[in-house]
Amino acid sequence: MKGLRIDSYSIMNRILSIILLLIPLSVGATDNLVLQLDNMIKSAKTYDLAKEKRIASLRTLFSKTHHAFPKWKVYKDLYEEYKSYQCDSAYAYAEKGLLLAQETGNTSTIVTSACDKVFCLLSAGLYKEASDEIAHIKAEHMDTNTAKTYYFTRWRLYADLSDYVHKQPYQRMYIKKAKIMADSVKQHVSKNSWQYSYMTALQQMKAGGSNQCGEVFRRLLRNKSINLHEKAIIASNLAWVYRHNGQDNQALHYFALSAIYDIRNSTKETTSAREAGAMLYNLADFSRAITYVQKALDDANFYGARQRMIEINNILPIIQRDRYENVARQRNTMIVTMTVISLFFIALCVSLFFLHRKVKELQSARKTISQRNKQLEESNKALQESNKIKTEYIGRSFTINAEYINMMEKLFHTLGYKIMAKQYKDLSRSLQESKLNAQRKSMFADFDDAFLTIFPNFIEDFNALFAPENRKIPEGEQKLTTEMRIFALIRLGVKDSERIANFLHYSVNTINTYKTRVKNKSIVSNDEFEDRVMAIDA
Repeated sequence: MKGLRIDSYSIMNRILSIILLLIPLSVGATDNLVLQLDNMIKSAKTYDLAKEKRIASLRTLFSKTHHAFPKWKVYKDLYEEYKSYQCDSAYAYAEKGLLLAQETGNTSTIVTSACDKVFCLLSAGLYKEASDEIAHIKAEHMDTNTAKTYYFTRWRLYADLSDYVHKQPYQRMYIKKAKIMADSVKQHVSKNSWQYSYMTALQQMKAGGSNQCGEVFRRLLRNKSINLHEKAIIASNLAWVYRHNGQDNQALHYFALSAIYDIRNSTKETTSAREAGAMLYNLADFSRAITYVQKALDDANFYGARQRMIEINNILPIIQRDRYENVARQRNTMIVTMTVISLFFIALCVSLFFLHRKVKELQSARKTISQRNKQLEESNKALQESNKIKTEYIGRSFTINAEYINMMEKLFHTLGYKIMAKQYKDLSRSLQESKLNAQRKSMFADFDDAFLTIFPNFIEDFNALFAPENRKIPEGEQKLTTEMRIFALIRLGVKDSERIANFLHYSVNTINTYKTRVKNKSIVSNDEFEDRVMAIDA
């Protein structure tokens, strides 16, 4: 029996080898750069630690710097370290640099720092804010370097908008504006510089001249004066050229090269890993595709690139789904193949048994996932119902308390009549009106505490509906004014004036008068006021 088992496994291994030969290998598996990228992703933290060390050194240097321009220079260096690493930090240092530059009145530093802010907004996908920010830059009396920075920033804005907005005629308009800005950049750099060649290549790329710009990009990659971040961008552009021409092997090669440069430079604001993953997905290399796209998602989350996160989150589930479907297809293929061969090899029955068990495990796993998803849906539904019940309960409970106090008032009236009728038996002389008032005050205090626990920003948000001179601040021990308490009850869903009057111990007419008076003082319309109150978040 032991010998039979050995022979069965041997035959099974041979069949698996034959099946694997039938499955085509992806280009990614044979491209040396793709293999290098695999290793680079594993060691990415090493480069990030080096980046953090440089940042720490700059912060130490800043603490020892006392003069305005050296301080601004350190802010600029910190921004350069952060600009493709972490958007929020880059923006903070750009803003600090701008404030310092404005204090000194230096035009070059003001424009440079303002452009740095715009770059951060563009990287975060905030195109409207970036457009507004750059419109306020006073681009006058700039030196050559500052002018180059300014026009390049404007070029980046229009280029990004042309990629983002696909509706005509707006896209053509942004492309035209981007060309004008590119020409302006070229006017402020030497014709022999790599920046001039780069801008020319970008213009050719937008105009559809892929052959010309491709040659320029390849030449620039050999330029030793260009840093890693710039080479990553150039390699990415070259990859897009190859992709446009339908040369997917070369495109994947340069996307991988760009991603390697990005990791070495600790660049988190990048698209290369995502695009390499998308191409490997098309080649059915799902495992590697998920790894690359997940790396791109982690980088986008770390950097704070909203647009990048949206794009990646749309891709990743599709790759994962197709990966599982592909695995299922491969398993089905193996089952069919082994069934055919079993006609010639009886020993394969054992192998078919194991394959059948694997299929059962897959079905069980799918069933478990389905059950967990159902449980999650039920939990979410229960949570929603719980929140609804919580809000309704609070409103009802305070209404019941109010009704209870009113009942007690009626009881006191009854007791008074009995006293007047000299019906002294079973009467408690300790009951006094002041005790009801104390209970009512206690109830209002409990209501205020409970309500402000659920809606901690209610007072601030409520006052925001009024001009400054009409805003109210609770006095004494009360946490909510009477007006606020009325609309607090409305926010809880108690909109009936009679119920509100019972709770607050006012007449219905008084409650309506309060509501009308408050709405008349508001900066919003009377019809809209209660809707705005209901929109206050918990």
